[in-house]
Amino acid sequence: MTNTSEAEALAALLNGDSRTKPTVVVTVASGHSEPYADVERIAAEIGDLADLYLVTTGGHTWAFSNKMTPGTQVYGGAGRVYPIGVAWNIDLKLAPLRFAWNRSEGKKLTAQLIDDALDMAAAAGLFDSERTASTRERRGGRVVSIMSERALVDLGSGDLASVPPQLAQAGVPIERVLAPGMHVEGVLEKKSRWLDIRESRPTAEEALKTYAVGDIVPAAVRSVLPGSADLRLHPDLTVEVFRSEVTGDPDDDLQALLTPGEVVLARVVATSPKWRLSLREVRENDSAREALSLYAGGPPWLDPDAPPPAPEAEPAASVVEPVETPRPPEVELPPPDTPAPSRPSITPAMMPRRKGEPVRAVRPTPPPSPAPTPATAAPAPPKKAAVQSMSLQVTAIKAENARLEAELADLRDQVSGLRNERVQFAKDLARAARQLETRDAELAKMRSQLRRAKQRNAPPEAAPPVFADRERGFRHLVEAAWARRIPVGEQPTRPLPDYSIGERFLDSVEALEGITIDKIADVVMEVLTGLAEQSTGRELHQLRTSAGGNAAPQSRPDGAVCYRASMQIHTPGARRLHFWKCPDGTIELSRVVVHDDMEP
Repeated sequence: MTNTSEAEALAALLNGDSRTKPTVVVTVASGHSEPYADVERIAAEIGDLADLYLVTTGGHTWAFSNKMTPGTQVYGGAGRVYPIGVAWNIDLKLAPLRFAWNRSEGKKLTAQLIDDALDMAAAAGLFDSERTASTRERRGGRVVSIMSERALVDLGSGDLASVPPQLAQAGVPIERVLAPGMHVEGVLEKKSRWLDIRESRPTAEEALKTYAVGDIVPAAVRSVLPGSADLRLHPDLTVEVFRSEVTGDPDDDLQALLTPGEVVLARVVATSPKWRLSLREVRENDSAREALSLYAGGPPWLDPDAPPPAPEAEPAASVVEPVETPRPPEVELPPPDTPAPSRPSITPAMMPRRKGEPVRAVRPTPPPSPAPTPATAAPAPPKKAAVQSMSLQVTAIKAENARLEAELADLRDQVSGLRNERVQFAKDLARAARQLETRDAELAKMRSQLRRAKQRNAPPEAAPPVFADRERGFRHLVEAAWARRIPVGEQPTRPLPDYSIGERFLDSVEALEGITIDKIADVVMEVLTGLAEQSTGRELHQLRTSAGGNAAPQSRPDGAVCYRASMQIHTPGARRLHFWKCPDGTIELSRVVVHDDMEP
């Protein structure tokens, strides 16, 4: 884009409804001939998923800006990607402005624009469209490295492809999704060499099968309100927690305890009919599970030790207005006998100025009047009079040129000063952004420390009652688990049924190490109320007489069948609960054992 008509046409295109792809607009800073961003790399990586426009510096930037909604313009070396549609005219976050203040920041600007374009193309379904079907093929390969926010995949015979986060798991850093050595499969876009592996990603329901009630797991804070917060166990599963599940103080504001983006540890309270989490039930010495892997063999998608990401501050769209640098006026000598030219006026558009500064009008100075000829002087001869007239005109022109050159020098000084101010402003802005990032990190750290201090200093829970009768004490724990975990509104429809305790059960509870009696009571309550049947983490099944798939289940002469439920998974010697289901439907608790103990 190099002229006014093209500028206005681009603005009309962006604000119209005919676009079928995102549009990338890159600008050239004043005083430069090349953009800070690498437009060749942008064009190569976005392929035909987005359109790319380069806007050179000049007066036409005003024409473009004047046709755009305030806050949606782009100029001065910055770049912006406009998604399909016009919703970005209302919600400016949909088309974030990306800045670079010098060439050294061009690499970052380039990467941001590519990521924005890919995000918008993926959101619009362009990777899945018929338009790209003819240039795609199914391929698989091995991840060889993670670099520049991309996973490099060897498809075989030196044929390479890249997997960006948008084509693996949008919104999650690629190093938290894939790792070197993993085998991945997907659809290769031949032109851009992007490998789309999203179709091979397990669903959130499949990935969460490894979590069971009682597990302590990492979760990412998505958003925080004074009385509630949204936590993500998986990028596609959000669990709402309330103040009482985070702190025991009803006056606490959760916005002072949690930071969006922070990774916290939470205990799984329930998995069905919906997930429930509690931060209050986590203690410093509790061992936690790793976060889920989003792909088979991949790394945990969350790191509990990572600091919360600092919010990215977007510069205001109108920090510096586009400036058209004035050019020196061209002066031609007039032909003889023509009056001296008047001084050309300088339009406001030619004057460099900053936003908020009034336009400084330059008043033209009239040419000096020629000295009056004395009335008594004799008229000069015609040729001499012509020479005299030309001499006066040349003198006037020289004087005018001298004035123009002086004003041009002043204008150049002003432009130079504005440029220096702009550079200083960029430095000040960068310094302020770094300070803000530091403050945000400190604030997030203080929130985490405050939350943990509250958990440490929480009033101790009342000591559990002590029963001389072991069976009565265990039944009390089971009933307490039922009252704690089953909402009051559901208790009439999910009652705690009668059950019996086998003669070897309580001895096995006392002898089994590596699991608390409270956790055993929790699992027993789930078996009795039917929750275990709905939880894939419990792995409820009949205990068979041998490892063969067709082996008969363990049974007793009275017709009771032995069942087995997982109390732990993915731990050495994971503990199991054995119980008998009697012909009348009642449950008799048999034993608690380690994984390899197959005796009823």
